[in-house]
Amino acid sequence: MGNLLQCEYLGWGKLESFRSRSLATNEALIFTEIAGTAPVLIRGFLNCLRSPKVQAKIPQQFSENDVAGVMVEMVRTLPERLLQKWANQSNTDRVMVCAILRWAIN
Repeated sequence: MGNLLQCEYLGWGKLESFRSRSLATNEALIFTEIAGTAPVLIRGFLNCLRSPKVQAKIPQQFSENDVAGVMVEMVRTLPERLLQKWANQSNTDRVMVCAILRWAIN
């Protein structure tokens, strides 16, 4: 079995509630502001993935393309009705979409 990398949608809401969740050493919290289209979400998640804090956690065995690929796949599986809901919402409260990046190295 080879190296494993996955990205799991957690939900949306206030970032503080997601940050208070305990993470394993092989996990990183990624987040972006809600958006009504997949490209905007992907761009936001990419910015988060490129942050020094997240970069420091991800093992070097995984390229930026590997990480981006699993994140894009996660965004593509979000229900369309959820994207529509976010598109119709003003984000004055800075509501975030959160996911966990998880890896295993064998």
